[in-house]
Parts: sequence; C-alpha cells; structure tokens
Amino acid sequence: MSDNKNGSKYTFDSFAVTDANRTAFEKAKQFAENVDSKSLAIFGGTATGKTHLLYAVKNAIEQNSPDLNVILTTTADMVSSLTNIISNSGSAEQFREQYMQADILLVDDIQELAGKEAIQNELILIFNSFYESGKRFMMTSSQKEAGYGIQDRLVIREFWGDFAIITRAYIHAQFEFNAERINQRKDLLHKSEQLC
Repeated sequence: MSDNKNGSKYTFDSFAVTDANRTAFEKAKQFAENVDSKSLAIFGGTATGKTHLLYAVKNAIEQNSPDLNVILTTTADMVSSLTNIISNSGSAEQFREQYMQADILLVDDIQELAGKEAIQNELILIFNSFYESGKRFMMTSSQKEAGYGIQDRLVIREFWGDFAIITRAYIHAQFEFNAERINQRKDLLHKSEQLC
C-alpha cells in the first residue's frame, strides 16, 4: 500500500484553482472536511491535478481528524500487492482486508486497471463493503466512460457518490501564475533554437 508516500507538499493551499478545476477542488475540499459527504470520483486527463487533490484530501483529513485511518494507494500498487499475496499462497480475502482497515480509502488512477479483471473484481468488492458500512472512498481516473477495459460494474461505482471533471491540464494553471518560470522557459526555448 502507498499510504506511506510523502505527498506533504500537496495541500489545498498549494493547489492553483482555475475555472477548469474549481468544481473538483471544491468537491475534494468538501470530501475532506465533511465526514458525512458522499464518496467522490475525479476525472480528467494527464496533468490535471487529480493526484494533487487526492493527496490534499489525505493531508487535510490526517491533520483535522488524526483518529481516522486514511489509506492512499495507486492501482499499480494494488495490482502489485494482490500479485504478491497470491504468489505467496495468500488469498484475495487477505488482499481486501488490508484495505478494509481504512476509514477512508483514496485510490489513484482507476484507468490503469483496464483489462485486469481480477483486480477490478477485488476493488468492486472493497467499494461494496465501504458503501455498505458507511465508509467513504475517493478515486481518480483519466477516463470517464466505460469501454476502455473497465467493467461496467466498476464504472457504476465511480458514480455512486459525487463526481467532478477537470477539463484543462493543471500544469498550465501553475505556469500561468508564475511569470519568472514563463520567462525562463522562453529563454531556454530561445537558446535551444540558437543551437540548431
């Protein structure tokens, strides 16, 4: 599990809010601050700030509610964990148990599970258990539609709670507000053109 990854620099205060990501920012902040909020899915392309928001949620919850057990993981780490458990004669139930101990589960990059039926089935069982027990989960994905190797049953769970879509790359938002970096980039481009 990746719950020990640092990510401390990713906070709501360090997130550059724009029109393209404002709804996702507000819903992520609400998820972090309100224990009664619904589960949340954030969709967007590469470099839109989804992972930043996921870490911001984790950091805010851990700061404001240190008694809650928050697990943040990537789907790649989940695949690796399941593979290791099964190859060491463990069971899928052991895999699920390590995530069920969380009060809040944060899962990054659901789209990476495309075509991986076994782990999708396990994640569906985990989400079902969280839903039935009143626990919350948040996920991010680069794809908002089924048909990319993600089971319909998993896609439906992405919409059980609330969702937001980020429409513009986050990296642009970071550079828009940093004139010095823009000038540095222009200088580097100019120098590279001179070398050609």
